[in-house]
Amino acid sequence: MPVQESPLVRLQRHALDRALEVAAVERRGQSWASLTWNELYRRVIDGAAGMIEAGVNPGQVVVIRVPTGIRQLELELATRVAGAVPLLLPEHMDVGEVGQLLDGVQVRLVIVDHESRLALLRRAGLAESQLFECDDRSWERLRGMGLERRKRQPDVLDWVASARAGAPSAAVLGLPREKSMAWLVRPESSGTLADLRADDVVLLTGEATDRFTTVVRDAHVTAGCTLAWVETPDLLEDALAHVSPTHVLLDHATAKVLEDLLEAGTVDGAPWHDSPREVLEATSARVAEARLSSRTKKLAADVTALEPWWGGRLRVLVLDTRVNRTISGLATTLGFKLGRIAHHPAVKLDLAREHAVVPVPSPPVVEVDAELLPRRGRAGADLDAAFSLAGS
Repeated sequence: MPVQESPLVRLQRHALDRALEVAAVERRGQSWASLTWNELYRRVIDGAAGMIEAGVNPGQVVVIRVPTGIRQLELELATRVAGAVPLLLPEHMDVGEVGQLLDGVQVRLVIVDHESRLALLRRAGLAESQLFECDDRSWERLRGMGLERRKRQPDVLDWVASARAGAPSAAVLGLPREKSMAWLVRPESSGTLADLRADDVVLLTGEATDRFTTVVRDAHVTAGCTLAWVETPDLLEDALAHVSPTHVLLDHATAKVLEDLLEAGTVDGAPWHDSPREVLEATSARVAEARLSSRTKKLAADVTALEPWWGGRLRVLVLDTRVNRTISGLATTLGFKLGRIAHHPAVKLDLAREHAVVPVPSPPVVEVDAELLPRRGRAGADLDAAFSLAGS
């Protein structure tokens, strides 16, 4: 399978072609926040250079354990642009298996938003790893370090991209297995994601450590579309109303409760129908060409009242589970397509062999004549103008 162009090249293209278009949207408290492609690009390249400044080398592993949303996207992309491997571990993994998985790879950095996230790693031998507790302030500091590194070494990220040319960069997941030891895998898929375009708006649900959401995030960076990402089913209705997506991609957990969400759905703050379950069943029966009573025909016609619930411009719905006749009938009636993502069989990774660690060249040392450096005067002397906020 051919290796895609590097995430750095993809981000550079979107920052140039779609600079002010929205790249990512997330629910933040009771409101919504977003980043443009130019903002995402700048934050990612500074974050990547900051990781390099902190000692991360291409081919090393960065464990990321932060909440779903924009920060996860930023950190994952920054890790990839730095040439390192983002590794995501599901919360329900066995701590002993996590320890064995991480003992076999060179983890350079562990990123968490709270110390409680470290519990899953307590059996791992991470004595040689750095810990980065990533809140807003620390992320700003790391990006500041990166900006300074890029000033001193402008070609550092291009050098990394060249050094890692031909090597896969997508996120790696820990995969629990029922009857044997967990694996490290890099999810791959085919299907609907290959058809995404830059003007699409994708609403995604699910955890960062799910293989479904992982392949969608990579497709987002390839297509340059807008990605709105929420983790749990209870946020779906609000997200639909806020972003009016062209594509809705539901992970297994949300797909299982979609019918319940539809029954409880509201439009403009009121239930979309007095008998939503009967309407859905009547719609399914009509699509199946069953014989209908006059009441059932009327109920089936009422399903159009649900159309605004989807945001008004939905074209494609993808469920990471088997589609039943209720959802199929609804899609047929409302005129949107049921897409499909086919997950490729998991392949066990040996990261120690796949990724050779390549040290990043040090930035050039700039020698400055000591006589030219700003300095404080001796007691009683005037203050050097370089220390004055107002200047001379």
